[in-house]
Amino acid sequence: MIRRFPIRWACLLAVLHVAFAESRAQPSNRADSAIAPLLRAASSAGTLDGLRWPRFTDYRRIIDSLYASDEWRPIWTASSRPTREAREAIGLLRSAGERALHAEDYDAAALEHRLGELSAGTPAPARDLAWFDMALTVGLLRHLSDVHVGRVNPRNISVGINVQPKKLDLARVVRDAVAGHRAAALVRDVEPRFAQYRSLLAAYARYRALADSQLPPVKLARTAKPGERLADAAALRRRLVAFGDLAPADASAAARDSTYDARTAAAVAHFQGRHGLGADSVLGPATVAAISVAPSVRARQLELAIERIRWLPAFADGPFIVVNVPSFELYAFDRVGGDGAPTLIMNVVVGKAGAGRATPLFEDEMRYIIFRPYWVIPPGILGRETLPAVRRDGGYLARNDMELYRGDGDYGPTVPATAANLARVASGTLGIRQRPGPRNSLGLAKFIFPNDHNVYLHGTPAMDLFSLSRRDFSHGCIRLQDPAGLAVWVLRDPVQWSRARVEAAMSGGTSRKVDLARPLPVTIYYTTAVVRPGNVVAFYGDVYGHDATLERALAKGYPFAP
Repeated sequence: MIRRFPIRWACLLAVLHVAFAESRAQPSNRADSAIAPLLRAASSAGTLDGLRWPRFTDYRRIIDSLYASDEWRPIWTASSRPTREAREAIGLLRSAGERALHAEDYDAAALEHRLGELSAGTPAPARDLAWFDMALTVGLLRHLSDVHVGRVNPRNISVGINVQPKKLDLARVVRDAVAGHRAAALVRDVEPRFAQYRSLLAAYARYRALADSQLPPVKLARTAKPGERLADAAALRRRLVAFGDLAPADASAAARDSTYDARTAAAVAHFQGRHGLGADSVLGPATVAAISVAPSVRARQLELAIERIRWLPAFADGPFIVVNVPSFELYAFDRVGGDGAPTLIMNVVVGKAGAGRATPLFEDEMRYIIFRPYWVIPPGILGRETLPAVRRDGGYLARNDMELYRGDGDYGPTVPATAANLARVASGTLGIRQRPGPRNSLGLAKFIFPNDHNVYLHGTPAMDLFSLSRRDFSHGCIRLQDPAGLAVWVLRDPVQWSRARVEAAMSGGTSRKVDLARPLPVTIYYTTAVVRPGNVVAFYGDVYGHDATLERALAKGYPFAP
C-alpha cells in the first residue's frame, strides 16, 4: 500500500530540500562573489604583480569578454579548489618548450606552485584564488596567441604580413574548451597547419638535445681536401654523426684513420649543401666555421623559424607560393597540408644586401603573367643609373635595346630620344624601357602581384648567377631560374598552357598578358632555417640581418599585441 503525504507536507519537504541544497552551495557562492570584484579590478588595472611580465593591457578586452560571460566567476577553481581544467592548462604552459616557446614567459612554475598550495586542503583567501585565476588566464591567452600568430607582430619589424585576419576569438576558444572539458587539446586547436611547422618542431627538439651534449670543436690549421691527412678527423666525424650527415657505422669504420677519407668527405659535402655552401667537400674556413657552430645557436635559429612560420597567412586549400630570401629559393605548393613537400622548388636571385636594394618582405596575390615583357625602368634605377649613362653615351639606348615612352610602360607609345625628351624623363613625365627579347633584363616572362614595392617575379638573361650558392644581386625584384616551369604551374592548364605553349609565348614576337583564373597567394618570406624534403634540416646565413632584428624584438618581452 502506497502511503500518500498531504499536499502541504510535500510542499514543505520540497522547500526544505531546496534550502538544504542552497546551504551546501553557499560557501562556494560566497567565495565566488568575493573573487568576482577582485578579478574585475585586476582586469581593469591591466597588471598583476607576481607575473614575469605583469602588464597585460593588450589582453584586457579578451579577458573582459571571457569573464563577463559568466558574471566574473572564477574559471579555474570550483569550491575554492583548482579544477581538472586548471591542471591541464598549467600542463600546457609547462610544456611550452616543446613548441619552441618558454614556460617562464607564462609563469608556469609559479602557477604550478600555487596549484599545489590551493590543492593542499586549507581554504585559501579570495585574493589568492583571484590571483591564481587571473594569472592562469593571462598565461594561457598569451601562450595560445603566441602559438597561433607568434610573439612579435611582423609589421612592427617592417615585415608586410598581416596576422590580424587569422587571429582567433580567444575568449570563445577558452570558454568552449573549459565547458567541454578539453583544455588539454587547446594547443592542438590553434597550432599552424603547415607540415613545415611540425618538421621544424622536431628539428628544434633534436638540436636542443644536441645542445646538452659535449661535442668537440674542430680545429683546422689549413684548408683540407679529400685524401689528405687531417689531425682533427675524429672530432670532425663525431660532429658530422651528431648532425646526421655521417652514418655512425661509417664513422666507426674510420675511427683510427687520420686521413680525410671519401665517406667523411661525402658527409662534408652533404653538410655544405644544407648550409648554403658550395658542396665541394673542401674543408675551408667557411665550412669549418659552420661545422663549429654550437647546436644551441642552431636551436635558436630554428626557434626564430618557428616564430616566423606562425605569421604565415591562413592559406585556403588552393595553391600558393612562398619565396624564402635567405635560401634563395621559391617553393610552389598545391595546397596546405599533406606531407608539406612543395610541388616545385626553384633557385632565385634576390635583392642585394647592404646596398639599399633588399627584397621587401610582404604578402600579396598574383594576378597575371606577361610573356615577352618590357622592362619599365623604375624611377630609382632611372635616376641613379640609366639616365646618367644615356647622357654620357649617345649610343647607350640603342646598344641596350632601350627606348623612351609616354604613358603606360607596358603599352604606351615610343617617343624620340631628343634632348628635350630626355629632360622630360628627368622631370618624370616620360620614361625609359627596354624592349622585349632575350636580352631584356626581365627575361621572357614576369609574374605580377600588384604591390606598393613594385616587386615581382621575372626571368633573366644572367643565368650564370644561379650556379652560385649566395644569390643576392638584384635591385629588389626576384629573378627566376625557370620562368617557363613556374608559368606552367601557375596557369594550371596542361592543354592550353603546356610547357611547349608557354615557351612559344615566350619566344613569340609580341608581348602577351595572361590573366590568372583566380588570384594566387604569394608571400615573400625570410627564414634562416628550413626542413627540406627528406627531413634534411638546412641553415642559411642571415643575409639581411633580420634574425638579429627579430632577436631584439623578442628581447623586449611582453606585452605583444594578441
